[in-house]
Amino acid sequence: MKFKKEFIIGLTVVVAIALLLFGIQFLKGINFFNTNRTFYTSYGNVQELVPGSVIKFRGKQIGVVQDVQLNESQDRLITTLSIDEADLKIPSDSKARLASSFLGTSTIEIILGEDYDNLLEQGDTISPAFKYGISELATQKIDPIEKQVNTLLERLNKSLASIDTVLGTDGENLRKMMYSMRQTVATLNSTVKDVDNVVKASSANIKSTLANVASITENLKNSNEKVTNLITNFSDLSDSLKGADIAGTVNEAKAALAQVTKMMDEINNGDGTAHQLIYSDELINNMNAMLEETQRLVLNIKTHPKRYLQFAVFGGKQKGVKLDATDEKKLKELLDKQPTP
Repeated sequence: MKFKKEFIIGLTVVVAIALLLFGIQFLKGINFFNTNRTFYTSYGNVQELVPGSVIKFRGKQIGVVQDVQLNESQDRLITTLSIDEADLKIPSDSKARLASSFLGTSTIEIILGEDYDNLLEQGDTISPAFKYGISELATQKIDPIEKQVNTLLERLNKSLASIDTVLGTDGENLRKMMYSMRQTVATLNSTVKDVDNVVKASSANIKSTLANVASITENLKNSNEKVTNLITNFSDLSDSLKGADIAGTVNEAKAALAQVTKMMDEINNGDGTAHQLIYSDELINNMNAMLEETQRLVLNIKTHPKRYLQFAVFGGKQKGVKLDATDEKKLKELLDKQPTP
């Protein structure tokens, strides 16, 4: 009896363990009563995929994930798939698409290919694929925004540091800056007032100047034709000068100047009567003496005309110089014009 009791206890323990293992595998989705096929796939990131995760085909559960392990190079996660649909034919170009739900759980969906001439068998590898959920899409959208925000925060930190440098301790630099700005504004206001006063004082002059400018402009406008004629005349003069023999004229002028220079040299050297007239008193003295003798002769003739001129009356004998009537008349006029000493 004792042996029988121990046997029953041992059998009960074994059955309990078997039921526990069966329950664990059942909870994982492994059905010992069906013929399961094992396939493999690999992912760079399984996105919270764990053993027992559901494998679906067109929304129906056809198996579970049996295991997830790192490969030797540790860059891929080898995922073991247990599919219990014995009648499901899986072409070689099929995909095991990893998808994530909104709650964060991951599942694998079998997407059948079109190459039914080459079907996958037990132990083959199914090509991986991905179907991004809302969280992955949000992550893809948020990552660039996060980078931009980080960059903006860095720039903001630099700006704040610069502002802190400008402000100085307790804003001392800012106060100095504001004081300088107030002084500058006050100086500008004073300058503007001075300019305003100058403008007001010179308002009449400015108006007069503007009126003069307007008048000058109007005169220029009215004299436009005259200015055009003047420019035309100047152009004609320029053309005339261009066609004139200026070189020949200059050469003739040079020759004339040479002659004048020669004459002046001769005068300066004492050659000719011109030198005597300019530089010598002898010629002047002789001329003065001759004029004095002439005056005395004229005076003597006027005083004693009979000594030089005698007229015969009634055929008398003529004495002195014989003059005709015309010459005698001219001589009397000349004598009358001479001043009496």
